[in-house]
Amino acid sequence: MVDHRTTATGPLAGIRILDMTQFILGPVATQIMGDMGADVIKVESPSGDANRYIGPRQHEGMATLYLGMNRNKRSLTLNLKTEAGKKVFFELVKTADILVENYRPGVMKKLGIDYPTLQAINPGLVYASISGFGQTGPWADRPGFDLMAQAMSGVMSVTGYPDGPPVKAGVPVADIGCALFAVYGILSAYIGKTKSGEGQF
Repeated sequence: MVDHRTTATGPLAGIRILDMTQFILGPVATQIMGDMGADVIKVESPSGDANRYIGPRQHEGMATLYLGMNRNKRSLTLNLKTEAGKKVFFELVKTADILVENYRPGVMKKLGIDYPTLQAINPGLVYASISGFGQTGPWADRPGFDLMAQAMSGVMSVTGYPDGPPVKAGVPVADIGCALFAVYGILSAYIGKTKSGEGQF
């Protein structure tokens, strides 16, 4: 594997990110950091990111949405339910600065790759978990998608015609907005790491 940390340019050149995300929010967040020069390695399950197959196809069966959100990334398929897959993954973790995931809370722990496990391998790792309703609380186990956020926040009630039903915004405004806040939080944590030497969740 070519180490792009030595050839990339941009303010995040030299930073390696493990991208464990799928759908829109997570991939947009890591795409933004890839655009800024980070070496983003997208780790996909054997079935791949669901967005590979949704919408118009452009290249080798991959959807344009997937290609747009995963530019400036390298990808790798690992079965993290196997010891062989975990072994490769743990070697990647040793080289990473940041890990971003957007599974429902509890999935990473079930796979044996939660923050305490990976912190023991790489104490400087910045580990970001993105979820619809947070990591704790009564709704933590619920999945979260852009449409749900638009409906629950009231965005849909102010979109469309005054006398008509609520309407979803044409673009995934909640996912994109949350992706920007995720980047803000991740880079803030990374700046803290450069001062303290310690990663964080």
